[in-house]
Amino acid sequence: MMQPETEDPVAETATEQQATADTPLMTATGEFSPDWYRRFTELEPYAASLAKFRRPEALAKSYAHLERLRGYPEQGDERRMAAFRMAMGLPDSADAYSLPRPEAAPDELWDPALAKSMAQVAYEYGVPPRAMEALCTRYAEEGRRHLEQAEQATQAAIEAADAGLQNEWGEEYESNMNRIGAFLEQMGRQSGVDVEELMQNPALRANPDFAKLMLAAAALTEEAPLRGETRSNNRRQEAQRIARDPSHPLHEAYMRTNHPQHRYANEQYDRLAFGREL
Repeated sequence: MMQPETEDPVAETATEQQATADTPLMTATGEFSPDWYRRFTELEPYAASLAKFRRPEALAKSYAHLERLRGYPEQGDERRMAAFRMAMGLPDSADAYSLPRPEAAPDELWDPALAKSMAQVAYEYGVPPRAMEALCTRYAEEGRRHLEQAEQATQAAIEAADAGLQNEWGEEYESNMNRIGAFLEQMGRQSGVDVEELMQNPALRANPDFAKLMLAAAALTEEAPLRGETRSNNRRQEAQRIARDPSHPLHEAYMRTNHPQHRYANEQYDRLAFGREL
């Protein structure tokens, strides 16, 4: 019994290629033959685009137009830039650019108004949206890194300033800091300044000279009351004894923050030195 003949795919492919190679490139009417580009294997990836061209002059015009667009348009040449956008498939308006906030963008860096301005620049210069988004992401990542480095440097400066004051003032460090705090609070009440917010300023906290200046100012007010105050010399002297005289009953409690009576001693010092109401 004879077996039915089977088709040979390899033979069919070879036959098709031979037929394509034998097909004239152009017809008698001056048009391209159907599937003319298949004669050239290197043109296969562009088959969809080449199939649109029916005549050689259309292909030539398209190529000439592409050559004109190869050079980047000069700034201000809007007509050529518009053609460049069309050829490259870029958005035809700045509003079409979408610049979402990158995940890495901290609040200190991200500004919706700036993103809108950047979208306008991207449109004017023909920047691809994906490239613009990549630039925004890189900007956010680098910005976050620099902010973190700045915060670390500031914290290190604050710790160094505090360590320097502790080394210079020794046992009087805690007392001096309490005097500065009480002085600033008193001045804040009189001037209407938020001292708490002021003391959180990293630039001040990292500057030991500021603390020394405030301590000197506190000493002056202890010696000469502020205008409108009626503290007696005895009260000022008593406050100074609490802060400086180890024999005073409240001195140890005032100096040690973990002492059971520290809060009471601190309040008594403030009442005597600054007339603070308890």
